[in-house]
Amino acid sequence: ETEQFSLDDISDLRFEGCCLEAVEEPVNMLKHLCMVLCCSPIGKTTSFSSTRRRIRSSSLLRVARRMSSDNGQPQQRRRLSIGVIGGGAAGLATARAFLRSNEESNAIFDVTIFESRMNPGGVWKYDEGASGEKKSRPMYRNLRTNLPKELMQFPEFAWGDGDGRDASYVTHGQVQEYLEDYTNEFNLHKHIKYGCKVEHLLVSSDKGVESDDWPRIQLKWSEEGGTESVDIFDSVCVANGHYSSPSYPEIPGLRHFKGRVMHSIEYDDPAQFAGRTVLLVGARASGADIAREIASVANCVYLSDSTCTEKQEHGSVHLLPRTKSIDEDGAIHFSSGEKEWTAAGIDTICFASGYDYSFPFINDDSNLDMSFVKGERRVKPLYKQLWHAKHPSLAFIGLPHSVVPFPLFDFQASAIVSQLCPTEGSKTLPPLDDRMSSAEIDALSADRVVDTHYLGGKQWDYCREMCRIAGTYTEKTENYIATNAALYDRSGVERKGMKPGGEDLYRETRFSRVDEAQTYKILHSELAPIATA
Repeated sequence: ETEQFSLDDISDLRFEGCCLEAVEEPVNMLKHLCMVLCCSPIGKTTSFSSTRRRIRSSSLLRVARRMSSDNGQPQQRRRLSIGVIGGGAAGLATARAFLRSNEESNAIFDVTIFESRMNPGGVWKYDEGASGEKKSRPMYRNLRTNLPKELMQFPEFAWGDGDGRDASYVTHGQVQEYLEDYTNEFNLHKHIKYGCKVEHLLVSSDKGVESDDWPRIQLKWSEEGGTESVDIFDSVCVANGHYSSPSYPEIPGLRHFKGRVMHSIEYDDPAQFAGRTVLLVGARASGADIAREIASVANCVYLSDSTCTEKQEHGSVHLLPRTKSIDEDGAIHFSSGEKEWTAAGIDTICFASGYDYSFPFINDDSNLDMSFVKGERRVKPLYKQLWHAKHPSLAFIGLPHSVVPFPLFDFQASAIVSQLCPTEGSKTLPPLDDRMSSAEIDALSADRVVDTHYLGGKQWDYCREMCRIAGTYTEKTENYIATNAALYDRSGVERKGMKPGGEDLYRETRFSRVDEAQTYKILHSELAPIATA
């Protein structure tokens, strides 16, 4: 059969069928084609005829490189443009993965990171809001991480000496410093366009057919001062985070409440709650931490936890089941099964209820079939919670939640790179129909829509899968992932043993990694011994 294809962009090099490496004796014409693929300038169009079945381009390119090398012909490295939206941890890890590949692959990636602020770090850069100004970023004054730094660190960039002299649970300022050190270490600053806000994303060459399509992506952005620019990229990685669009649960009767209603994104200083009676709706990381902080100054704190089944009192903090409704007189009802409790006199409600996924640069004019409905916390269609299932030249870094983020970003980024510059060990993504089917199954697999991107304990196998796709899964990688899993479980046990409003003792534990044994050492702890499986 005859195939017509162009080197204009990577999308035209994606085929379905068997692997060329399974063909024992490629015909001379096919061998010549391999040379063309390796050495032709972008934009040249060619064709070939063969009695063989259609082949995957990644396999073809691997053999093409080998053939050109075997024949002593010079190899021209392909140059691909990569746009990364966001200069936080996810965006930095993505850029680093592409630039790392430049050192060892047959492609040259020109990487541009678009960061709306004037510094890297994303959500970790703390800004103290001006007096009276409504805070719009989630980082607050006294935040310390709820995961140890030995667990949070990127695989290739250790955090601290592991000697136990420094705290394992660090402040937001220390995380920001780590990300700035990472940026400097790998010379990422020169790839970042600071003060640039991406306004619109457009699939620029969608063929509109049921094919394995890798279109180029157009981005439009504005700079401080109002200057607008447009450029087209071979691939775009969205790494804009998911802590900017507050999510609010629907509570019947909320309109009756006469006090202050806020979201945890606005929280900064416990002093503003002095003498108040506060209801926090949501008892995960932010809710529990804010309850602990304000308990020392507030008159009373109610912490509503949907997993709670009985009312509990811990000093000035009252733990209650889910918030059911609010009466016209302002009384608030809580329920678990047939049991119900009521609280009166509450003057402040703070929703620590998480965030929606938000991509303000994607709209109906983006030529992109995509869904991210406010309140659902589900993005689709995604293959492996990463690639747009139809257009895998567009990827979304860091959507899974309840994970250790920095390592996961790194593994995802390496998997993306492997599809644009395959190596001997990497795995090519399946054909379009298989990707779309897998994406639909993933979108419907969770018991609740809002849990679509929840990983928790499943994150370790997910990380292994990313490494296998990238062709980077080794014994060293397994030791790293297994050590992460052990640290994650231990820190989780210690954290869950803390009572709302009680002393924050788990954050005093100090760890060191022992990757070769897939475990850790506790160098300091103020907790009583905890039995672990």
